Amino acid sequence: MAAPSSKMFLSFGRINGFAFKLKPTSSVTYATAFSVNSSNGKKGFPERSGKGSFGRRAKREPGKPRTEKMPLDQDWTSVYPAATPFRANSVPLPVRMGYPVRGGVPPEKKGNLELIKIPNFLHLTPAAIRKHCEALKPFCTEWPSALDSGDKCDELFPVKIESSDFVSAGPSVRNPAARVVHLRLKLSSLKLDDHAWKKMLKLVGGRYCKDSDILTITADSCPLRRQNYDYAMYLLTVLYHESWVSLSLLYCVTRTAP
Repeated sequence: MAAPSSKMFLSFGRINGFAFKLKPTSSVTYATAFSVNSSNGKKGFPERSGKGSFGRRAKREPGKPRTEKMPLDQDWTSVYPAATPFRANSVPLPVRMGYPVRGGVPPEKKGNLELIKIPNFLHLTPAAIRKHCEALKPFCTEWPSALDSGDKCDELFPVKIESSDFVSAGPSVRNPAARVVHLRLKLSSLKLDDHAWKKMLKLVGGRYCKDSDILTITADSCPLRRQNYDYAMYLLTVLYHESWVSLSLLYCVTRTAP
């Protein structure tokens, strides 16, 4: 057994300090604790900005949604000035979307994630489009007076490009079919001679409609619409120049080649 001894340990904190004293006995040694500095003030949490020891910030009541404070003549272009996800507190319409549970009605707009997933066109209202047109009007020129009929437009601009934009109710606005480009023109507008005409018909095959005199070139090999447009214009250029090449010229070139 250890010899009897007496030791003192002091521990000081910011507020209170404690002293521990080991008292020897004949069989065991134990510790007792007593407070050195004790505060006689209020017990509890420390005071914050004069709210008292147990002060709590008052619960803030939620305000009314924006839809209830909107006037009837609200400028909608200031609410949705650009493409923005759906906001239930900004759209004063009883919109519902989603799967109806137990044969009921679809969920309401508040907290509805289905309305946030899909794109919306709330920023493209007639008033917004009218305002955009008024802003772009100073930078536009008048329509040429010489192009007063569709026939004149077809005569001066024979090449027509057609593409499609799709509106999808999904998380992405991309559609693979939007990359397809159709190039159409009247074959008579190319002003080919008899040999070039016949060779052009052989090269294009079923892409030419004899009844309407329309040549249609469809490009859908590239992932982007711009790439397909460039490829369609390239095919038209190659077909035009290739149709003017005669067989006699090719025969002469092959014979003179080393």
